[in-house]
Amino acid sequence: SADDESSEGRSMAPVLYLQDKTSDFADGIEEDNWDAHAADKLSYAMEGLDERSQHIIRARWLDEDNKTTLQELADQYGVSAERVRQLEKNAMKKLRMAIEA
Repeated sequence: SADDESSEGRSMAPVLYLQDKTSDFADGIEEDNWDAHAADKLSYAMEGLDERSQHIIRARWLDEDNKTTLQELADQYGVSAERVRQLEKNAMKKLRMAIEA
């Protein structure tokens, strides 16, 4: 039909305009399962950090609504922003190792 033809008069394959809704649903479930697994691994890895490192990671990376700056954390802990950056870097390294294990 005329609806199936491109502007150059060639026929378009249905795969170009038909969508498999079941595939989207299955992909969504798989993505949800992956997200839950990743969250579990992160939670487990966070338990291996000391309290201060946990707080730094949460404040800098996990609080979507209110990301804390290095300087704000430095003021809270009475250390330099550079020291907070070092603590953050070490905590991230420990998290990475725990998640990859």
